[in-house]
Amino acid sequence: MASIDVYHNRNGKMFRARVRRNGQIFTQVFPTRTDAKNWAKTQEGLVLAGRATPSVKMPAYMLGEAFERYCQEILPRKKPSTRRPQRYQVTRLLTLLGSDTRLVDITPARIRILITELEKTGASPATIVRYLALLSHLFTIAIRDWEWVSTNPVKLVTKPKEPKGRERYLSQEEIQQLLEACKQSRNRVLYTIVFCAISTGARLGELLSLSCQDVDLQRCVVIFRNTKNSDTRCVPLTTAAVAVVQDYERTIGFAGEYVFPQKSIRKAWRTAVTRAGLGRDVVFHTTRHTCGSHLAMSGASLLDIATVLGHHSMSMVRRYSHLSQGHLAEVVEKMTQRLF
Repeated sequence: MASIDVYHNRNGKMFRARVRRNGQIFTQVFPTRTDAKNWAKTQEGLVLAGRATPSVKMPAYMLGEAFERYCQEILPRKKPSTRRPQRYQVTRLLTLLGSDTRLVDITPARIRILITELEKTGASPATIVRYLALLSHLFTIAIRDWEWVSTNPVKLVTKPKEPKGRERYLSQEEIQQLLEACKQSRNRVLYTIVFCAISTGARLGELLSLSCQDVDLQRCVVIFRNTKNSDTRCVPLTTAAVAVVQDYERTIGFAGEYVFPQKSIRKAWRTAVTRAGLGRDVVFHTTRHTCGSHLAMSGASLLDIATVLGHHSMSMVRRYSHLSQGHLAEVVEKMTQRLF
């Protein structure tokens, strides 16, 4: 694996060629990028033939010390909602792979064994993919920033195929049943949270971290700042949603920093779902799919849905495309009438 780094010294711009292979580093400095590339290409051939002399010999770093440094330097930069599960994943990976295992000894074959071991414990494909993503990021940092290893073995392993994302959404009748059950709940904030979730497509974490100052009832908008992809998202509030939030403000009030001061509504939510006669397949995230699905059936474009839900990739909203066929038919009809 060859790379070219640019740096400046007293002689001007210089180009350092670096070739890494099996824990060894071969480097040389050149005045031009072309010379550096040519040397790197030749050196890679010598390395493969076993005729090259390494410039630097990498120490045998262990997985335990790699994850220790990762937890000190990298993990604190992540969101709390990411840090919590990843600390547990680090512990599991150290147990399964061995903290005293050398990084260079973690091969694609060993990672395939890891996948099998996780499957035996009942881990789902999605969970295994998350373990592999964490391990891959560790190797990426160890290669790019620490120069502890030269290759990422995780990239050479075929990951388990994840199931399709949830497509369950609530019908209009089910929405009414759920909202009525939420009204009957002893939890005073549940009804407003669920109503806002369905009308804005917001995630539960976005709603629970919603600041009072980010609810503008005059302009009929709500601003979500603590989002999954860290982007600030401004979503319109419907007339009905404004009325619900105003009623909530009158009866309960916006006391403190957050609109909804509770940290968890899991128990109240599950009780309301059961009371509404809905199945176990209805989770809080179903409200988000409900919003996207009904937007599609109301004629919203996929770009409109992506904007409301805060998706970066259009592939995430294509699951709603089959629900907007009526709207597409109207668009095509208008186009053909104009042309012919």
